[in-house]
Amino acid sequence: MIVTAIDRDQQAVDQLSDLPVERIVADLERGPWPFPDRRFHAVVCTNYLFRPRIALLAALVSPGGAFVVETFALGNERFGRPSNPDFLLRDGELLAVCGAAGLRVVAYEHGETSTPKPAVVQRVFAVRGSAHVALG
Repeated sequence: MIVTAIDRDQQAVDQLSDLPVERIVADLERGPWPFPDRRFHAVVCTNYLFRPRIALLAALVSPGGAFVVETFALGNERFGRPSNPDFLLRDGELLAVCGAAGLRVVAYEHGETSTPKPAVVQRVFAVRGSAHVALG
């Protein structure tokens, strides 16, 4: 299995140089979409939200693959950053993204967490199709 890591920060990507991963430096917000013809067995996105491209992330999931997202949600502004509503998920927003992408939601959470620090988060684990996903 090949793991692909992407970040707009060259130094962040360089920190993975000792790992057997494909490393891509690209700006998902301002640059061209770096995956026009690719699909992945698993797409994992944490602590990041850019609404104009979240549907493209969900579309990267191949048949039988998984979509795993955890990021901050409205209410997090009580605990600090991020506090801008542009970077906070609305109630049920990940459910809507998955539904629009044709993904089947296996697990979903929205609420407060205390670790690693107090925050309000939304999490989803969804799959494309009815196949069982074996990660690991």
